[in-house]
Amino acid sequence: MKRAAALAFMLLAGCQGVDGETYMGVPGSPAWFSTASPNTIAAYFSKRCTAYGFQPGTPEMAQCIQNEAASSRMASAQRSAAIANANAAFQANAAANRPRFTSCNRFGNSVNCTSY
Repeated sequence: MKRAAALAFMLLAGCQGVDGETYMGVPGSPAWFSTASPNTIAAYFSKRCTAYGFQPGTPEMAQCIQNEAASSRMASAQRSAAIANANAAFQANAAANRPRFTSCNRFGNSVNCTSY
């Protein structure tokens, strides 16, 4: 219970970027891309590109940062679309398999039933 409360607090509190802005989500998530400054995004991906061996300040480094950010945005969008599709499929399945209720009334020798 304490772990869940701490996790919820961390997710709602946000983090601080290189420009001092507060951003939400983990790096690479849709929330992060929406709330982090361009400088924070560039700083995050520059660490990756430096690990790949690119030298800071070079055109190759700038291209690597752009490629990594675009790739991460695309992967994030694909994850979001997959979640939305799964949710839609779940909703459709739930609607198709919802319980049916039948109400019957007897009038003399006849029975009238209504299902909804």
